[in-house]
Amino acid sequence: MKTTVRAKLVAVQEGVYTNYVFQNLEENENSRYRYITVTKCPNWQFNNKIHVGDSGFLEYEFAEAGDSYFDLGSESIQQYKYTACYFMNFIKEDEKNNQKEFNF
Repeated sequence: MKTTVRAKLVAVQEGVYTNYVFQNLEENENSRYRYITVTKCPNWQFNNKIHVGDSGFLEYEFAEAGDSYFDLGSESIQQYKYTACYFMNFIKEDEKNNQKEFNF
């Protein structure tokens, strides 16, 4: 099931599989869902750079081992080998200040 939440990146573990820890900004401080750990697979095409402290909208998918997915590389149906939350996308919040300055 794909889910999108407003989140802030708080930690990154680089490797063949990159792990991200996001703070779910929609949950209160005492919630057990306050932090989300997601895994980005090595074949996942995500070209945007994200850094600790970036806020935006995280899209992830919870999958259980044995669930099916379509693999673009092999153009075939595959099965997830592990139960995990998989990174799908991250869209940074627009930090533009739209306030206009008027000089009279």
